[in-house]
Amino acid sequence: MSTMNTAPAPFITTGEAGVAPIVATLQKIWTRLQKAQPGLPEATIVVKRDARAWGHTSIHKVWGGHKIKGRGKAKTVELIDGRYEVMISGENLSRGAVETLGTLLHEATHALNLAEGIQDCDSNGRHSKGKFGQRATDVWGLTVKDLGNYLGWTDTSMGKECQKRWAVELRMVEKALAKASVAHHPQAPKGVTVTVPPVGLPGKTKTGGRKKNLTRAVCECEPTPSGWRPSIRASAQVLAIGIRCSACDSDFQVTGE
Repeated sequence: MSTMNTAPAPFITTGEAGVAPIVATLQKIWTRLQKAQPGLPEATIVVKRDARAWGHTSIHKVWGGHKIKGRGKAKTVELIDGRYEVMISGENLSRGAVETLGTLLHEATHALNLAEGIQDCDSNGRHSKGKFGQRATDVWGLTVKDLGNYLGWTDTSMGKECQKRWAVELRMVEKALAKASVAHHPQAPKGVTVTVPPVGLPGKTKTGGRKKNLTRAVCECEPTPSGWRPSIRASAQVLAIGIRCSACDSDFQVTGE
């Protein structure tokens, strides 16, 4: 787990232009990454508030156009020009350009592996050293460390050499963030630390053996005075696809509890 700072962001942002500037910029950067690394698949970049993950990549192509064939009972709808979804959380934007771009490169590693049929996480969502950690370093120059918990090799950062390599892209993100709105966690009570998983797929709830009753996930519904709120237990694969709560219109996310 990594600690999220609940203090205001350490950079100036007007917030006048919503998230449009950063979404457009990250989409342009993705195209630049495709040129730098042939084989990186098409992806649609989205920004949403998510207090439990810096970013996420869908394991299926969920964006694209529709092609309709046949009529009546023989009518079928086919997804064409399919794209993966890469989500960057609004809370992540408040960390600044380096962390935002680092997360995009992290998710680009997942997308590249998905396109090549490489499974870089185990059945519980734990990131592997070689298929994810080492590849993120070899392809993009990221520094990846093992968190030592159910998330595995997800502690991603951009070292000095990596920042130098992607200096143009970092400037692009900086300019976009200066205009954009960024999401902030509510101020935590004094003495309380807010922690979130840095990135990636849902995983095991505790370090150690596999939990037999699956992974607990919660939605964004406000807790009752007793602390209860809707929760489910499901496999990492199911949670990665996405299960939405109709009450608060948010996906259930692993808590790490």
